[in-house]
Amino acid sequence: MNRTQRDGLLFILVAAAGYSFFAIFTKFIYDNSTFSPLDILVWRFVISAPITWLAMVWLRRGQSGKPVERLPRGRLIAMGLLFGVVAMVAFFAVERLPVSLYTVLIYTYPAMVAIGAIAFGERLSGRGWFALGLTLIGVILTVPNLFQGLEGVDPLGVVLVLTNAVTYALYILLSGRVVKGVKNLSAASAWSISGSFIYVVLLVAFRGLQSDATTIPPNINVWVGLLGLSVISTVIPIFSFYAGMSRLGAPRASIISMIEPVLTLVWAVLIQHETLEWIQLLGAGFILASVILLQLRRETVADAALDESPPVTG
Repeated sequence: MNRTQRDGLLFILVAAAGYSFFAIFTKFIYDNSTFSPLDILVWRFVISAPITWLAMVWLRRGQSGKPVERLPRGRLIAMGLLFGVVAMVAFFAVERLPVSLYTVLIYTYPAMVAIGAIAFGERLSGRGWFALGLTLIGVILTVPNLFQGLEGVDPLGVVLVLTNAVTYALYILLSGRVVKGVKNLSAASAWSISGSFIYVVLLVAFRGLQSDATTIPPNINVWVGLLGLSVISTVIPIFSFYAGMSRLGAPRASIISMIEPVLTLVWAVLIQHETLEWIQLLGAGFILASVILLQLRRETVADAALDESPPVTG
């Protein structure tokens, strides 16, 4: 392994570690405030959008003489709007489910990407169908008491997290086409997150008609949670993943990033003191196996769809 590969590996591990704290930070904010999912959505992009632009400007220092790449800004902003929907549904889902269950179910999205690719007229390989079967088995095993009325589990929460996976799959399929051929991915990220910031403007304007203003973080714990969510689980992973992908290539980067759900489950047990039954661990294993299977050598365009954009959880 040469230095470029080592650096790429480090960047991907940093990105995966940052993303793995998404649900942890979100649950921490809920535990220390009366924030609604919309409150967290607003503050996430209020903090992360300007930091992303500042980071992009800092990364471009010393490149003033180089030609500026033309970007599909309108489409990038549209993708940011879609990502805002993905994030909003994620916050509603985490509010109702344990972190561990949310983490496992959200990783059904690779199979949904494969299904969505068929809707775009692309062919799904035998490997893709097998991975889809593994995912469905994993969901059945992971959701406690699935056939006994979901006792102890909020059914709406399960619906929300699966909706989160569906919208995220759609985001990946569409953004893969938007950023295809784009080299300046850091600038693309900045324009995309600007689209997400539009929700901040709309929500503050609408909520201003209902109340005084957007809820202000009530204590230091909430500020810490919001900063962690915005910086550690949004800005840093976006740039780290792009840096790692440029050194390792998308397929290898995606495979390495699969450590993310494993880390989240570890944090859920250590930090949130959640417990997992052995059958849930088995279900998680099926889902992770399907993800890894879909990340192996691509034989079809449908399989390759997963490598077209960074895995931004939530």
